[in-house]
Amino acid sequence: MIEYYETTSDIARKQSSEMEAILFGMEDCAPGHAYGPTLRAYHLFHFVTKGRGTVQIGGETFQLSAGDAFLIPAEQVAYYEASRTEPWSYSWAGLTGLRAERYVRQIQNLAPERYVIRGLDTKKYAASIAKAAVLQGASTVNYFRTEAVLFELMTYFAEDLPGLQNRTHAPSLAKQIRYYIDAKYNEKLTISALAAHFGIHPNHLSRLFRETFGLPPKQYLMDLKLEKAASMLIETDVPVSLIAETLGFDDPHAFSRQFKRHKGISPMECRKQAKPNE
Repeated sequence: MIEYYETTSDIARKQSSEMEAILFGMEDCAPGHAYGPTLRAYHLFHFVTKGRGTVQIGGETFQLSAGDAFLIPAEQVAYYEASRTEPWSYSWAGLTGLRAERYVRQIQNLAPERYVIRGLDTKKYAASIAKAAVLQGASTVNYFRTEAVLFELMTYFAEDLPGLQNRTHAPSLAKQIRYYIDAKYNEKLTISALAAHFGIHPNHLSRLFRETFGLPPKQYLMDLKLEKAASMLIETDVPVSLIAETLGFDDPHAFSRQFKRHKGISPMECRKQAKPNE
């Protein structure tokens, strides 16, 4: 057996995060090798790559073979045993977190047998798990490696389970537009460019944004730029002209006018008030 536990933080913190890895492992089981009955504080997937075995979860018994996977949800009692004549080999991945909880429920809802998923290319999943299972020692580097493997596994699930992508609560178009503005606010972003990026008419974009957030996207963008400008004025010594340029303003004077209209004071007055001794 080869197994790696991710121990850069305790499980309580991991459970309150979005999604984090707990452990990865792989084993060629001996005939009749059994585990449990037991329960865990995290979700655990097993991917059978060879042989056969039996799983008992939630009061149900399943016969599994190569190409099958089984899920043991957190706090769920489970027992599993390798065949005595054709013992299985499997790889496993443990995960927790708020988003992990949601994905696990979605996967269960998509799986006809709830705890078992059949017909997977389990060797693909096992190859990904192997990259994490062989790691040694807790470190920031290994933390990021295990998270990368976990997200790769979830990508495989999204590809292999039709419907999972449609059940992951994708953000609305209005929210996608806002997220894009949040990421691109420092560029010379126009409503026409935004609309072209999302493949909709500028008028439709403006109406959709206003209906969702209560203000036009142009005003949201300007407010965001000026709030970022205020932070830079207070927290740095960067010249006002460079702040204006950084935020996509061609004219520092136009920036100053917009800033005073938004904040009631000029950029220099904002800086002086924040740093009265300088």
